[in-house]
Amino acid sequence: MRRPAAIALPLVALLLLAGCGAVPEIPPALAGLPLTHSTRGAQALEDIARLHRRTILARDGFVAHYEGDRSVAMLYVTRAHAAPVAWWQFSKMVQGIERGSPNAEGRFFHLKAREQDGLTVYSAVGLGQIHYFYRSGSAIVWLAADPRVARVALGDAVRLVR
Repeated sequence: MRRPAAIALPLVALLLLAGCGAVPEIPPALAGLPLTHSTRGAQALEDIARLHRRTILARDGFVAHYEGDRSVAMLYVTRAHAAPVAWWQFSKMVQGIERGSPNAEGRFFHLKAREQDGLTVYSAVGLGQIHYFYRSGSAIVWLAADPRVARVALGDAVRLVR
């Protein structure tokens, strides 16, 4: 007969590893805007850390820039080592924006949450763009897009990046 602790340890390990697959592929276009350039891996994590002014606990990520027809969208994606780490980071990010923390520098306003395609998607306005962000498993996705393409870009991101 197996002891409960002997069963629980492998189960906890499986739960921590759930959703820890590879970072999704970089979409070739968002809202009809073509991908103009991107970074992946260590360089992308450095770029994202610079935006946050601190190290991000992630094992992989990418930054993608889309541009065309006088519109721009940026997609920032990180994959944490485990889904609980991503959940913690995401919660801290939402709380920081709600409080107007120093890292947010009061740059984001009108924080709202809504459900879309099985995800809780947050939105905020700032820096001349609409920002959407969500967590899917161990991935955190942030989309910054010009208002005229923001909703379509979000639909594409939610469909393609989980």
